[in-house]
Parts: sequence; structure tokens; C-alpha cells
Amino acid sequence: MQPLVHHWYSMAMRFLATIAAAQEEASFDQEETSLLLKMDKKPRPSSSVDCGKIAQDEDVDGCSDKKPSLFEDEHSDKIGAHATEDQKQGQGSARGHVPALLDMDHEAIANKISDLAKGLNFGSPEPRDYCPEYTEEELFELHEKLALYRIRAYELTVDRKLDKLDDVSLKLEYPPDKLCANWFFEHYEESLEWYFDLERCQDASFDNYQRLVLHNRGYVDWDYYISIVNTYEQDLAYVQYFEAVAKQTKWIKDYLRDSTIQWKRIKGAAFMQALEIAAGFPNVSPLLVTYGFPEYICSIRYDYARKGLDDLYFEIWKRVAKGKMSFKEALFEIQKKHMIPLRRVEIKNELENVRYRYPIKERYDACVAGIDKMTPEDKARQLIREAVVKINSSKPKYLFNYAKRKMDIAKEIDLISQGDEWLLHRAREAMAKKRQK
Repeated sequence: MQPLVHHWYSMAMRFLATIAAAQEEASFDQEETSLLLKMDKKPRPSSSVDCGKIAQDEDVDGCSDKKPSLFEDEHSDKIGAHATEDQKQGQGSARGHVPALLDMDHEAIANKISDLAKGLNFGSPEPRDYCPEYTEEELFELHEKLALYRIRAYELTVDRKLDKLDDVSLKLEYPPDKLCANWFFEHYEESLEWYFDLERCQDASFDNYQRLVLHNRGYVDWDYYISIVNTYEQDLAYVQYFEAVAKQTKWIKDYLRDSTIQWKRIKGAAFMQALEIAAGFPNVSPLLVTYGFPEYICSIRYDYARKGLDDLYFEIWKRVAKGKMSFKEALFEIQKKHMIPLRRVEIKNELENVRYRYPIKERYDACVAGIDKMTPEDKARQLIREAVVKINSSKPKYLFNYAKRKMDIAKEIDLISQGDEWLLHRAREAMAKKRQK
């Protein structure tokens, strides 16, 4: 089986498995789910007005100006690049449909998911009987070009020695004989965040962006991520797609504490929305749509499970440092006053000496270490918030993070510039028209 055909087959199996799991309404890990759903219930919106009010309250109480969610950033205002006009018009009212979605029965949800999945652009790749190869001269020119990218990246991130890093200046500083003598500076890749896949360098059908591979720096399914040979446009579409999903499914956070609704129903409703949105992003493979959705859900749950820790640690510190209380006395008062409802399970476990994965005392000590009792409260709160962010910096990184970081690197090293993006788009349009003829 040809490598790309095998890759497509593997992705197809992932796609079918995800659809089957959705239809069977398989639930997430029960221990994690029960922990999240035991938290205090937030009022369930009953209309589009109520949903909009909750959205506004969420911004007011500080959720949106804390550390951003995994899929929400500066690309969000570019959704229209691939979304259909109907979707753009419906973005503002999407929340109004949430109660209706959650009122659907399990069979209706499963059937709707199946119908939406069938409507996606699910096609097999064109067969490849051979891989076009470079001539010896073309291959040398390619390795020269790749060497310049390595040098530029090394200069930018490791050891800056040159004032000008454009191609003309680098070629003057590093003529062909110098590049050859240093094996095209492949050793630089050991110090960089990325490398070029040398096997893909032999295949002339790949562009340099597709040859760019990130080292494994905490990516959950790195082996799978590096097997995806998306173009820049495809990665951009994937990032924009999940930003659109995040924008339209923010309501999930409102229901994570609602123990009256089964989690699988919430997840199913969100998945329906994700599949509907996918229809407006034809450049995103449906295989990656269904693969990325569980990762998106995991990211939401990860953020939610750690929400409020900075408030808890600050309230403890304030009582210990200013009120002369012991740690347990401070925690007991916080529990008695129901001050941090999101963390009530951990507070109860800590007070009852129940062993669990992340003891409050242990992480509290780490976050307040070095904060003097005379520190002003505003400053102490800021320092504790920064410490919490640092402790949670090991957050799992998913395909979204991989694609987004790869795009950023490509721009940083001038592998993709504004002009290149336009030329690539026009070239691929011309190629598509040629195939149609």
C-alpha cells in the first residue's frame, strides 16, 4: 500500500470510529466527568436572551480576560475566509438553539450526526503510482534553500550574529561551498523547535511547508500529527475552523456544572454544531474534523477543571498572611462561606485528609512561595495568578496547537510570506482548474 493511501486509510478508520462512537453515545472518562458535574449548577438558559445574558456575565466576571482557551485567539475574526454566508449570519444567534438541541432525544442526535457526517466532503485522494523526484541540480538548490531557513531560524532564536537575514544577505554570508562544508547546517535543527523531513525532501510533489516538522514538545499524539502532510492553506483552514467551533460552542462551559443533563447529550449537541460548521470549511478534511473535536472537548474540560485555583490560593493566603489563621482554619472558613464553589470537592477532601491527585496544600505552598505577608493584596493576587499559570503550563498540546505553531514558525523564518500565501493560493487554484478540464 502506497504511504499516502495508507495514511488516508488510517484517517478514514479514525473518522468512522468517531462517528460510530458518537452514534453509540460513548461517554468520557467517568471519574473526570463525575468530578466536573458535581460542581455547583449554573442556571440553564431558557431562551436566546438568557443565553446572551450568560455570555455577557461570563465576560464580566473575568472568564474571558484570563488565560485564553486553547482555540480562541487573534484568528477568530478571520472566520469568514472559509465560512458560508448563512453561517456568518447565524453566528450571533447560535446560542439561542442550545436548549432545543439539548432537548433532542438520543436517537435524534445520533441520526442527525450521521446525516451531517455523510454531507461532508469525504473523498479519497488521487492515486499516486510514483513520487516525482528532483534532478541532482534541483535537489542541491532545494538543500541550499533549506539551509537558509535553518540559519535564519538559528539567528532569530539561538545566537544572533547577522544584522540582515534576507535571502540575498544570507547567500553573501553563506556561499554554496560554505553550505556544503557544513552539511547545509542540518545540525542547527537540534537546537530549533523544528526540522525538515529529509524523506519528503526527495519527493518533488511536497512544498517546503509540508516538509517542515515540529519536534515533540508536549504534543499529545505527535506521531500522528507529523504524519499529516497538510499544506499551509489546509492548516490555516483547520485552525480557523476550530476557532469558529469554539466561538459557537462557548455555551458548553455553562453546562459543565449542570448535573441534570447527561454529559454525552451535551457533547452530542456540540458535535452536531461542529459538523454543521464544517460544511463551510471545504479545505478541512472531515477526518480531521472528527479527530479534532474530542481534542477540543478535552481542552475545554482541562481549563474548566482548573478554573478558580488562583482565587482559592489568594483567599487562603489573605487569611494566613493578614488574618493570622492556620492553613486549615483559612480553608474551613472558605468552605463555610461557600466562597469558591468550583473547588468545593478539593476543599472537602483537603479538610477531611482524603488522598487525591492534586492536594491543595502542596500546590498552594508552591504558588505563594516567596510572597511576603506584607505584600499588598493586589500584588499578591497578581503573583499567585502568574504562579498558577506557570504550574499549569504543562497543558496538553493538540493538533490545533501543532498546526498553529507550525504556521507561526513558517512566517517567522520567511518560509511563508504574505506574497507566498497569495501565490500559493493562485497556483493551487490554477492546478485545480486544470484537473477539472
